[in-house]
Amino acid sequence: MKHNNVKIFYGWFVVGGLFWIAFLGPMGRYILTSLFPFILDDPGWSRQTIGIAFTIHLWVYAFFAIAVGHLIDRIGGRKIIFTGGLLILIGLVCLSQVQQIWQFYLVFGIILSAAVAMTHFVPNTTIVRKWFIKKSGIATGLVTIGTATGLAVMPPVISRLCVFMDWRTTCLLSGFVIGVPIMLIAIFVVRDTPESIGLLSDGEDAAESRCRSFSESANTDTPGRLVNMTPRQAMRTKSFWYFFIVYSVTGIPLQGMLTHMVSWSIETGVSSANSGMIMVALGLPSILTRIFAGWMGDRFGKKKVLVSFNMISILVWVFGWFFIKDVKSFFIFAALLGFAYSAPFALYTPFLGDLFGRLSVGTLMGTITLGHSIIGGIGPYLWGWVADTSGSYALNCLISAGCYGIVTIFLIMIHPVRHKEPLTAAPGNE
Repeated sequence: MKHNNVKIFYGWFVVGGLFWIAFLGPMGRYILTSLFPFILDDPGWSRQTIGIAFTIHLWVYAFFAIAVGHLIDRIGGRKIIFTGGLLILIGLVCLSQVQQIWQFYLVFGIILSAAVAMTHFVPNTTIVRKWFIKKSGIATGLVTIGTATGLAVMPPVISRLCVFMDWRTTCLLSGFVIGVPIMLIAIFVVRDTPESIGLLSDGEDAAESRCRSFSESANTDTPGRLVNMTPRQAMRTKSFWYFFIVYSVTGIPLQGMLTHMVSWSIETGVSSANSGMIMVALGLPSILTRIFAGWMGDRFGKKKVLVSFNMISILVWVFGWFFIKDVKSFFIFAALLGFAYSAPFALYTPFLGDLFGRLSVGTLMGTITLGHSIIGGIGPYLWGWVADTSGSYALNCLISAGCYGIVTIFLIMIHPVRHKEPLTAAPGNE
């Protein structure tokens, strides 16, 4: 049977597979969030020292992300994701055996950073953007709720396993539970592009595609749909570099918070065994929010929705500064933050594709992730330094509010690109 006769567009099966990869892959990084309080006891490293490991991880991840984005545009994402799953298996097994700090930095900072680059945001959202144009927001939202669900489900399980099994055994077991399913999904479900199996984006037939392309040719607000800029053309625009700043500065509060959230919850009075539950409070509200934000972005404009949710994030961080006093207020803050911070991640890659097209979206997303990881990589160390110096995580709330203020300003400055150079024709529209 030909793929064109299948009633359900295969892109939705790809979305389903990528949901589970997004569920599992980020745990190559965020498993350390759950291990954090246990590593403080054994081997006994400080919060600042562990924070440095996160910073190294993010900085190395940045360069892997560029390579991953470029390779996805050249050879497709399927092989990349399979390799990432294999590296997660190897990395977590090795992490369970580390004894010296240099070993910890090597495994977590290099092996697992490569693994996460191959299984997290860049490959997942890039593959979706290659399969979908009109429904890219909702499709990306569905995939990214895999990350939100994983961050809600996995940390409390890992925290409890660490209490009953010790963190090293838990880490060893997690290597197989996370790495093997990713490899199987890459083999049996993921496909690189709709064209690779004889389809067109969004499940359109050739006549629908020609009709849409004709209607969009007169619409200057959708420059990236009919044509595609090369990376060089995109990087000559101000909008690309404003986007770069937006995604970079977002990383400071995001990575700082995700690294230290469990440790912060213990500071407010949550027990070590239950500390992973704070990630449930953070993750559950973000699940429906990502779907809603993706739908809103497709319907009303991605930029408007991005600006709105980043402004809400400012208010939530200010709330945290004034009102976090005990466990109850901290869980309320986490739930509000889960609602606010997560929505934009359903829209960043689709918005990038709308601005510059889908042909090179992997390369562009990888380049932007460089800033997110290098600049955002300051976050884990900064949060640890503030906590160690002041004796509390509270001041990080004001720092985070300021970061989101910068993000909002630069988002407003991004405008649809009016490019005068000859552009590369979009796939399927030649």
